[in-house]
Amino acid sequence: MSSTKSLKRKASNGAGNGKKRGPARLASHSPSVASDDGFEDLEDENGGLEDENGGVFEDPMIDPQGSSDEDGDEEENQEGELDLGDDRPTAGPSRPQPSTKSLYKAPTLSEMEALRSIEESGGTAFSLQLSTLLSSTLLPSTPSTALKNLLSTLHSTISGMSPLPGLTPSKAMKRLDTSTMPPFAGPAEFSLNRKGEEVKWTLGWDKPEEILVGGSWGVVGGYKKGKGEMGGVDLVVVMPSSLFSPKDRLDYRYFHKRAHYLAVIYGQIRRLAASAGTLRGVSVEWASSNGDERRPVILITAGKGQGLKQKLDIRIHASVSPNFLPLSTLSPAKALIRTETPTPTPLYSTSILHDTLHKSHLLHLHRLSQRLSPDRTVDSYLAAWRIWAHRRGIRRERGASGWFASMILGWVVDGGEVGGVGGSREKVKKVRGVGKGLGHWGALRAAWEFLAHTDFEQTPVFIDRTTEEGLPHIDFTRSFDNVLVDPTGRVNIFAGWERCDIQLLRHHARQTLAMLEDESDDRFADVFLRQQSLGPEVFDDFIQVDISSARLATDTSERSECPSNVDVAVFTIANILRRGLSDRAKLVHISPSSSDRMILAIGVILNPEHATRVIDIGPSSDQTEAAEEFRNLWGEKAELRRFKDGNIAESVVWDLSRPEDATLIPGRIVRCLLERHFDLAGDAVKCLSSSQDWLGMVQVPPSARDAVSLPSSEKQGFRPTMSAYDALYRLLKDIDSELPLAILNVTPSSEMLRYSSTFVPHPIDINRLPSAPACINFVPCADVLVQFESSSRWPDDLAAIQKLKLALFDKLARVITSRIADATIGIVFDTGASDIEDQAGLEVMLPDGVAFRLRIYHEKERNLLERIINEDEPVFATSLPRPPRRLAVPALDLHIRRFIHLPQHHASVAPMHHRFPSYSSATRLLKRWFAAHLLSPHVPAEVAELMLAKVYLDPGAVQVPSGAVSGFLRALDLLSNWDWKLEPLFVPIFTASREGANASSSSGRVRFPAEIKKEASKEFDDLRSKEKATDGGHPWVIVTEEDESGLRWTRGISKVVAGRVAVLAKATIGAVQTATEVGVLDVKSLFITPLAGYDFLLHLHPSVLSRYSLAVSPNSQEWESKLKFRNLHSYSDSSSASSLTIGFDPAGSFVKDLQKVYGDEIVWFWDVNGGSVIGGLWNPDAGREGGRAMKAFLGWSSEPVESDSALVKVNKDAMLGEIARLGKGLIERIERRR
Repeated sequence: MSSTKSLKRKASNGAGNGKKRGPARLASHSPSVASDDGFEDLEDENGGLEDENGGVFEDPMIDPQGSSDEDGDEEENQEGELDLGDDRPTAGPSRPQPSTKSLYKAPTLSEMEALRSIEESGGTAFSLQLSTLLSSTLLPSTPSTALKNLLSTLHSTISGMSPLPGLTPSKAMKRLDTSTMPPFAGPAEFSLNRKGEEVKWTLGWDKPEEILVGGSWGVVGGYKKGKGEMGGVDLVVVMPSSLFSPKDRLDYRYFHKRAHYLAVIYGQIRRLAASAGTLRGVSVEWASSNGDERRPVILITAGKGQGLKQKLDIRIHASVSPNFLPLSTLSPAKALIRTETPTPTPLYSTSILHDTLHKSHLLHLHRLSQRLSPDRTVDSYLAAWRIWAHRRGIRRERGASGWFASMILGWVVDGGEVGGVGGSREKVKKVRGVGKGLGHWGALRAAWEFLAHTDFEQTPVFIDRTTEEGLPHIDFTRSFDNVLVDPTGRVNIFAGWERCDIQLLRHHARQTLAMLEDESDDRFADVFLRQQSLGPEVFDDFIQVDISSARLATDTSERSECPSNVDVAVFTIANILRRGLSDRAKLVHISPSSSDRMILAIGVILNPEHATRVIDIGPSSDQTEAAEEFRNLWGEKAELRRFKDGNIAESVVWDLSRPEDATLIPGRIVRCLLERHFDLAGDAVKCLSSSQDWLGMVQVPPSARDAVSLPSSEKQGFRPTMSAYDALYRLLKDIDSELPLAILNVTPSSEMLRYSSTFVPHPIDINRLPSAPACINFVPCADVLVQFESSSRWPDDLAAIQKLKLALFDKLARVITSRIADATIGIVFDTGASDIEDQAGLEVMLPDGVAFRLRIYHEKERNLLERIINEDEPVFATSLPRPPRRLAVPALDLHIRRFIHLPQHHASVAPMHHRFPSYSSATRLLKRWFAAHLLSPHVPAEVAELMLAKVYLDPGAVQVPSGAVSGFLRALDLLSNWDWKLEPLFVPIFTASREGANASSSSGRVRFPAEIKKEASKEFDDLRSKEKATDGGHPWVIVTEEDESGLRWTRGISKVVAGRVAVLAKATIGAVQTATEVGVLDVKSLFITPLAGYDFLLHLHPSVLSRYSLAVSPNSQEWESKLKFRNLHSYSDSSSASSLTIGFDPAGSFVKDLQKVYGDEIVWFWDVNGGSVIGGLWNPDAGREGGRAMKAFLGWSSEPVESDSALVKVNKDAMLGEIARLGKGLIERIERRR
């Protein structure tokens, strides 16, 4: 063959579509470097890959790609038309043909498939997005000339190598450069470097029997693996059978010969890489085949230096003829490692069998590509599978490869046999496949369904065989726990997989299907684009373990099955942790780190019902063997206990210092078991999720808490506050006879009473608080609404109603004091409130140390306020004058928010704590994060609660979080990826609270009501249209069933704040990602905000901030130094309880004053939780260059601008001086930056 002739991959001669291709084969013994026997012309008319600058998705996994070659497509379509007979219409151009019998044509098969694909994919939008993604991912079915030349060079190089005579291993090793041999994976006693007698078998090299292109590339073409990188090509070298003998299956002899054969090729390619030629500059190194270190492969990395447009990996595999040994001798039930007590070696046998199946699996994929239509169905399916698996962090060798996807596709299309009939794994039944009518999306969903609903342990699966040969089913069911047998009937695909890898794959399939149940949402991004691989975000508990010093098993048989220390560690650690965590965990997944294989990443998905259980009860004392096994597992931690029911059993008890520490129990269990069984302790085990550092962010410092709170209050959590509320509720409902009007309802509306306040409200020690320093004497209070019965005694005047409320408060105070003598009660007024709005409350400090603020709700107020706003002034002379509308509008807003929306929101959020135990802690972390980044004045607490409700009720592509850290990180991920310009958030929180479990779909997820969602979407579109016309903005729209506008809690959030939140959230997620890679996470650094972006900073005196002890990084000396001799100091005017200032926060009051004074001219940022810095941003309009027109009542200090016009600009120095005077005694210094 001429060396200049282009390579041709021959078309199939079958009856299928002419576009279908058979597996590409490299003919052996080619005499020329440029020889191309067995190749088809894979190049389009443009001479290579398509242009990379015309893509649609800007995605790190996808390179932009232009349109394909139209001429080539047209030619292929003409070749691939189906002959349906003379009487049937044929596919053709859409324009009318002059000689046809009819002006209309029947739809072609491709058009019918397109319609069906749209229907299957849930709608046109999803289908179009998927088609665009696949067109940007799939490469043309013909590769470039440079790639063909590269493969041809490798083919001719290997085929042209000279044979090497067989020598004993020691002499053969001397003949090779020692650096060319791959590392030996197996017990040391089977290594070639061991000392002892020389073996009789030899190592030689001869020309391969065959060289072929394996994998999916040879059948369905290439794909883009990442940006600037295409999917790899597998080159299979079939070793001569003459090199092997029947006994080579024993004691690693086959693997030594295999490694030697590849080492010779490795050395030749490495020499060519260092010399001039096509292979110059390629990278050559060793890798493993599907994670099996017994089977090394040569990994060649080529790129632009070899004329390729994209980076490419070529893997050279060694293979043998399927008949080089009798199949029965390689059964997984055989013992192929000779030891004193021989045991079956199923993984060892399977490893050899895999080398015999490259061509069989290639033909399997080719047959599927011939059966499925339309064209490129199989490669579209494989590409979609790879993207889906990669987004979820599934490793290539554990389910993300196209090879595994093709095996699953074989089951979907052909079916097979399933065991487990009548409860017996050996009894099987025939199951039919779906057939060849599926498109790529239908096949993908069918594959997920298969994985999600198949228990491969209870019901072994045998894919329909393509040959008569194969091993008996019983060999697989007795040798493996999880069974999925390939189409040849020779290997278990799950051999070598740890159970957790199968469980993770099935878990992601279940979650994807559950997400797709709701067809009203566009889930394309969640399925294919959004990364779901961040460990602490996906798993409820994420732990990294350094196993370099671990104590592992040294048994020869066990080490033969798991040749590397990493494999041994994964299997043994996973087994121990599953036993220890038991029903606390739904899934325990262990995988080597991508950066360092000696670092294992342990991810745990918790069972929320049992994860925080304090005691594990084991077998009773009369179960001797089980009790001994329990003690061996737990060691000194196990103890024999007698329980209330009289049972005496082994048990393990986990002591807690506070209720929230129960979330640390799973991490403590992992640490305990790793230390006992593997001698791993200290820095070798790093818990990134179940760390005390996370809890410390929402806990009061112990020294400050103990100084002002009741003893041991930290052990009770929210219970004292809830108990105090219950006592107050019973009291208020029991005093109707002593009041002029009966109390109709008592309703909570505080975050303290729904378990979502940032800090646990510890009961205050009333006697010690007055002597405490000012920086720790903040007293939180919970808002409670009291509604009296309707009566004619209520006046019709708004101002009079407020006076009547004061009278009722006075009466309530007297009655409560008579019932609870030690209660401290006072009436408080809101600063700056008008006469017609709700302006007063009754503060009650119970002897238990819990404070409440009571407010009276009267439904008539709303009607009166709406009448003032909506109706004209009365014309009768006897009518009283009405309050002005300018006072009625804010009064109505306050009334609706305080008495309608807040209690309604409270009622919907409160059940979330009971339904999802980790919701409370996750919400508290998110509120802490908002406050720590100085966003307290802008993001209400209700918004944070709705954000977390969205995460828990609609978790997207992953499961509902069962850990506080995973819930918190998912909320940040939501904030960083939320395109609030184009879509609102739909939170079905009222559906969840009202209907409970009945609101869930079959997968347990709560769906937003479709009708409300439709109306809310229309309202959102109208809102965005109006804002576009007026250049206004309501960036965040969070829709609930009771708030179709989505602006109930987000009206005050500006675009500046929304943009800053997105940036900070993305930076926080990035920091966690980096910390996960290096294994060190500084939790506190995630809550320290950068201050460089502010125009000026107000630094406050910490000593006068009542919440200073709650800051992210407080200086404890501010209060500890004053607590040493607290009996000698007086920090208040009186030491009595009557001097308590409930809810007093000087920094918060100061910021509110600044907001009133300066309005929109300055945007303020501060931390409500003890922050000692207030950030300020000048309004760009007020401070713009050139000034503004001079007019009265500008609202801010100004100075003239030198110009011909009467222009002024902000006098920043004067304004900062005013602020310094307003904050005298509170402001320590002012730092101006702009």
